[in-house]
Amino acid sequence: DLKRHYNHASMTGLEPDTEYSYQVGSEEDGYSAVAQFDTGGSGGDSEFLVFGDPQVGAGGGQPDDATGWDRTLNSGLETAQDPRFFFSLGDQVNSAGDQGQYEQYLAPEATQEVPQATTIGNHDVASKSYEQHFNRPNVSSDHGEGGLVASGGDYWFIDSGVLFININSNDSDTDEHAEFIDEVVAEHGDEARWTVLGFHHSIYSTATHNSDLDVKRLREAIPPVAARNDIDLVVSGHDHIYNRTFLMDAEGKKVESSDAGLEQEKEEGQTMYLTLTSSSGSKFYDYVPGLDWEAKSVHNDIPAFTRVRVSDEALRATTYEVPAEGAQQAEAQAASEKIDDVELTRSGDDAPEPGTD
Repeated sequence: DLKRHYNHASMTGLEPDTEYSYQVGSEEDGYSAVAQFDTGGSGGDSEFLVFGDPQVGAGGGQPDDATGWDRTLNSGLETAQDPRFFFSLGDQVNSAGDQGQYEQYLAPEATQEVPQATTIGNHDVASKSYEQHFNRPNVSSDHGEGGLVASGGDYWFIDSGVLFININSNDSDTDEHAEFIDEVVAEHGDEARWTVLGFHHSIYSTATHNSDLDVKRLREAIPPVAARNDIDLVVSGHDHIYNRTFLMDAEGKKVESSDAGLEQEKEEGQTMYLTLTSSSGSKFYDYVPGLDWEAKSVHNDIPAFTRVRVSDEALRATTYEVPAEGAQQAEAQAASEKIDDVELTRSGDDAPEPGTD
């Protein structure tokens, strides 16, 4: 990884509602084919897609997780209406330094046309490849940072009136992450209508990793930070079973008035947590029943994704499974099937108005 050449480029001055064309390459070595992307609208309602653990390479070809990832990504894009970007919640690849797996993760045509944000997973961290492949904005050099041969760095961005914060949950220094979240919200919280926190290791999963020591430490540390910063939604992966919590308080306990229904009205300091399952079908985990935080869990061993619609009034997260087609229809796109739906609103009228992105 340290010997390979790579380039990061930033495009500035882009106009909203505009389609741009681009190529990658050089006069010496030639250029890629022309690709296009659309910047989308500058205001109003919007949406984004969330995917858990593609982990390309984990299936070893049985199942074909590269094909599964392509199928789920395209199903999400067909289901959503002009999503601003897609959000991958870690373990993009199975082996941190395997460039063939990165090629398969990035192979879908959609990765050239739709912006993506990524969270670093435990399968991504042990290499500089993650940092080299993904040009993340506003990366901290001293919060969740990587090392000489490891990737890392907490980061943030704002899109469509939503403040997105990503932390590197492979880094066990929870005080460091808390400081980063506090600082970002203090400086940029009033520029956004909603706040979404992403990290890989789900603290409220309904699968076997929920009892891991590193997850228990995060489960103790994150809820008070989320509460004091009024984080609305937390999205994670790692445990390969879909789960939605009740609204949770600063002590990590269920809010008494919260249930498993569609409409969830939150008060300041209350947070909902989603755990996304595998988006490729590379592997799944066993279900652990009877956990206090479980509002809705689906464990069908089928790839899934979540569509999040954003307005000034609500965040609506709708989750879909993507069944594989039969062998005779291997090239056909599987239709998505809704398995969960929740709409998060704020009580009262005290939330800040979104600023200009």
